[in-house]
Amino acid sequence: MDLFILPMTNAGLSLGQKIAKAFPKARLYLPADLKDGGLKKAAKEAWKTRTPLVFISASGIAVRTIAPYVLDKASDPAVVSMDEAGRFVVSLLSGHLGGANSLACEIARILGATPVVSTATDLRGLPCIEDVAKQFYLTIEDTRSIKRVNSEILKGGRIIVIDEDRERRSALKEAFKDGPFVFRKTAPKRGAGVIALVSASTNVAPPVSLVLRPKDIAVGIGCRRGVPLKEIKAAVEKAFKDAGLSTSSIAKVATIDIKRDEQGLTGYARSLGLEIEFFKAEELEREMKGLKRSRFVFDTTGAGGVAEPSALLSSGGKKLCIRKMKTGRVTIAAARVPFRS
Repeated sequence: MDLFILPMTNAGLSLGQKIAKAFPKARLYLPADLKDGGLKKAAKEAWKTRTPLVFISASGIAVRTIAPYVLDKASDPAVVSMDEAGRFVVSLLSGHLGGANSLACEIARILGATPVVSTATDLRGLPCIEDVAKQFYLTIEDTRSIKRVNSEILKGGRIIVIDEDRERRSALKEAFKDGPFVFRKTAPKRGAGVIALVSASTNVAPPVSLVLRPKDIAVGIGCRRGVPLKEIKAAVEKAFKDAGLSTSSIAKVATIDIKRDEQGLTGYARSLGLEIEFFKAEELEREMKGLKRSRFVFDTTGAGGVAEPSALLSSGGKKLCIRKMKTGRVTIAAARVPFRS
């Protein structure tokens, strides 16, 4: 995994070298690199790229360094702090979603140190709702709702998790079969208690307490030359809003290969943390069976369509959840990505 290791002294550097050997992608800073604003610069870069930080220093140094950048548990990177004697490894920030708890435990194992994890569910040996999200690549829509769900777990209550996807629901049941979660296709009619919903749908109403967005939608995009990122983003958001779907569920972005140099398209994919998938005209043409063809698009690209076949090919499935929708110079379609455990 990517990792920034920040030793403040030569003694800390020796520990950092041991950690770096176990994490080949880690970036080990020298103590001299962290002087004259270097430490703050490293922290700022970590927040920008969501790269975990390992401070080998007093915890106070770590706290003061990261304080200006802390936002919320959905976006903060993991932060771990350890003393230069290598005795204790503290999970300082973003223990669950960021992975600081597991990182602290792994570093402690490598060094023969004691991990310090203070999150309540971990102390009681209980899974939390963030564990469900992290293991199954689900996005928690409103992190403020985490507290209610985990509080119910700590009280010994049950959390009903609703998921219409049979394959994913089965995998969830297997992964958390001994935990406080009850997985169902639909919500009970009465006495529901605390409910979490796994869905891309934006049509959510009480008594749902927390929404988990699965990454299960592939977006196909066609556009005219030179369309900027802002226009593409607006078209995608409009299509998803009209379809009652959340853009947080976008897992893939795809188009035709003649659009490789379109900065708006590639920039939009990068803004989602994705690499755009490109398909050849003949691949898209083969996928056009049963889809509405466009003579203009065929004459221009060699394929009878771009958005719909791109979405289907990228998804690996056969079900469109958004039929092609044209907004100005951009055409959008989307398809469901089948769950694979």
